[in-house]
Amino acid sequence: MFRRKVFASLLATTMIVTPVTRAMADNNAAALLGGAILGGIIVNEVNKNKQRKQATAARQRSSSYQRAQNRDIQTALNYFGYPAGAADGVLGRRSRAAIAQFQAEMGYTADGYLDAYERDFLLNSYQRALVSAQVPPYNQILAAQGPRGLLRAYRNEQLGISTRTPQQAPVTNTATPVPAPVPAPVPAPAPAPVPTAPPQSAARSNTTALPSFPVGGASRSINEHCNEVSVLTAANGGLTTAGRVSDPQFALNEQFCLARTQAMAESARLEASIPNMTPDQIEQQCAGLAQAMEPYTATVATDRPERVIADAGQFLRSSGQPMDQLIAGGKICLGVGYRTDDAQMALASAVLLSAAGQMGYGEVVAHHLREGFGVSQAQKQLAHDWMQMSVDAARKGGAPVLGQSADRLAVLEAASSGAGLAGGGALPVFPSASGN
Repeated sequence: MFRRKVFASLLATTMIVTPVTRAMADNNAAALLGGAILGGIIVNEVNKNKQRKQATAARQRSSSYQRAQNRDIQTALNYFGYPAGAADGVLGRRSRAAIAQFQAEMGYTADGYLDAYERDFLLNSYQRALVSAQVPPYNQILAAQGPRGLLRAYRNEQLGISTRTPQQAPVTNTATPVPAPVPAPVPAPAPAPVPTAPPQSAARSNTTALPSFPVGGASRSINEHCNEVSVLTAANGGLTTAGRVSDPQFALNEQFCLARTQAMAESARLEASIPNMTPDQIEQQCAGLAQAMEPYTATVATDRPERVIADAGQFLRSSGQPMDQLIAGGKICLGVGYRTDDAQMALASAVLLSAAGQMGYGEVVAHHLREGFGVSQAQKQLAHDWMQMSVDAARKGGAPVLGQSADRLAVLEAASSGAGLAGGGALPVFPSASGN
């Protein structure tokens, strides 16, 4: 029976009307993709929702432990400036609104219900703030940005972004030293005349070559990029809003780093549900995914989004793997790519997710093309096309991803229209010289 199934699969493969070499490449890539995503290591995230059910009047009374934990949550929210009301242990409407504010600012899904990861981060951050708020550099962050600045700093540190200590100017000693007494000069004897040699042109040796430094060889670091963006955002007093986009490119960089944060948080939640796998093993599996998707990520800088999605989608459908599990694997590997600063892995995951019908992840592809992450060079026109496709999908009722709230979408639209991403434009016109 097994042999008959294998034979049928091989027969179906030979009937596909494609060049032989491309068919072999697709089959090899499908094997890599299947081994990377399935094999019993990735659970189905799509059918596993977070299992959060909104509280109803008929819900049973919380246990004493739950009420105590709820009080801790309310206390932490109030400390960080998210008004949750009195710490009574009941997470009502006001507390849910405060939780949603906290989630939105941290890049989580703002649904008002904390999962274990979000709850632990909030409570641990509160305990940490009580201890470190008066210690440099956190005391300076607290003074400049308030308690929420501490929360952002703790989040960034979890994501591998170091907290910078403001540098102080070195203290110089302004005291004027007392000069030591100088002895009276003793007249020196006149120097004897020395015969002057006739001037000769010095022959410079040409054996030393000019120094050569390799440039452009190393790929840019997304971690360093978002670290710089985070520092500038803090200096500006917060994220750019849709009505105040004075620097479109920087506003898009902020949104990129927010999406990156959300991707890593979602990946961490999914990784926690994978049994018997270490982070190193998961990284190896995601490297296989990036390799399988390489023929399609290689075309994002040259082909239209519709063509890339069509080709990659055909590959996913012909791989024989369940689409929901491919999506789960793509979400995991997207976060792993950002966590390990692997731009190609992150880009491959975003292309997979877009081709699997999760069009909102086209935003990630747009950011990579705009900044040149994971591609040979930036492509602003194609970046605009991917961004427009992603925003349109969200506006038309597509499932929001990466925290794509109405506010985020408004910033993306405003910044994209003002960042020159649409490309083209009129040719420059120069005034002609006078006829004199």
